[in-house]
Amino acid sequence: MSLRHVVALDVGSQSVRCAVAEVVPDRIRIVGVGEVPARGVVRGVVADPAAASQAIAEAVEGAERGSGVEIDQVVVGLGGPHLGCATRQASVRVLARDGRVGPGDVRRALDQARSGPAGEGREALHLVPRSYVVDGGEPVRDPVGAAGERLDCVAHLVTAATAATSALVDAVHAAGLAVEDVVAAGLAAAEGVLRDVELERGVALVDCGAATTTVVVLAGGAVVHTAVLPVGGRHVSQDLAVGLRCDPEQAEAVKCRHGSSNPLAAQGSELITLSGPGVLGAHEVSRRLLAEIIEPRVREITRLVGDELGRAELPGPLARLVLTGGAVCLDGFPETVHRLLEMPVRVACPEGLAGLDGQLGHPRHAVAAGLLRWGSRQELRRERHNRRSPGGVGRMSRWLHDLF
Repeated sequence: MSLRHVVALDVGSQSVRCAVAEVVPDRIRIVGVGEVPARGVVRGVVADPAAASQAIAEAVEGAERGSGVEIDQVVVGLGGPHLGCATRQASVRVLARDGRVGPGDVRRALDQARSGPAGEGREALHLVPRSYVVDGGEPVRDPVGAAGERLDCVAHLVTAATAATSALVDAVHAAGLAVEDVVAAGLAAAEGVLRDVELERGVALVDCGAATTTVVVLAGGAVVHTAVLPVGGRHVSQDLAVGLRCDPEQAEAVKCRHGSSNPLAAQGSELITLSGPGVLGAHEVSRRLLAEIIEPRVREITRLVGDELGRAELPGPLARLVLTGGAVCLDGFPETVHRLLEMPVRVACPEGLAGLDGQLGHPRHAVAAGLLRWGSRQELRRERHNRRSPGGVGRMSRWLHDLF
């Protein structure tokens, strides 16, 4: 097999990240990463196309320098609170002469499930099959080969605002790049950090970034709920800026170095000096005061996550929450989520990448890592198709086995 590359582009509210990887059947090897501060992006949505396009071009240029690869197309992640979901059902007659379900029957069922209106100003982004039933029998994941006359399908539809999708694609095009695929950032994060056993047992991924928090719930090996909340780590910094009477940059630095969401664990006698051009009069504050300002916002994020878990159509209890995204590294964040939602919690970083994996080894890199996995799976699928050989398309095909 000739050497191939896949390029991930994660356009976030705080940073724009571009990663290049070599793709072969048994591994993904990162060969270059470029990252710059985000510009023109508000809560995951492109608001200033010119500024966003410039940031994208700079991130891509950094990845090209590091990898020596000329980049002309990317797999891009789409985020923002405009993303939504719905459950779709469809029923088709089995057309095969031998009376057994074939791939064409499955495709027709999915086409029918996807064909309904997504809502005014909205479009279908992904359709993820949840289960199939043949002639009223038990639900199965793969009905191909089953004997029957009728095939029913239940699927999870992810929708997006058409304007937000177009704005992102246009910004990428303005940077001189083609868009190979657009992937919901939450599904990319899930692919970037979830483990096989978690997919089978039932898990909720919580990706807490700078301006939004994404929730993806999987049960029985399938996606059952997705949501994007308009709150994230930057809101914690804004709370500190108000409470401490300093500018947002100083508040962000104080949060990262000294912040905690647990006032009881913070040492009340430990004082932190605030000074600098953004501070209205130098003064000292205690770590406990920082925690008392931070805790209500973390509790709010946790409560909103809990509300989304309550909206999910679950066949049983979830095994755990998996936390990722830069904001979850705040001291005390995982413990607060564990305590309030009373569920096991794991803080997740991308795993199983080779090469420059250290450059994508932080929770904030979940989306970029997932986009690389996504793109590599599509690359291998095309390669197998070109060679006319059968086979699976990677571990995540268990729950995104026919996503389109």
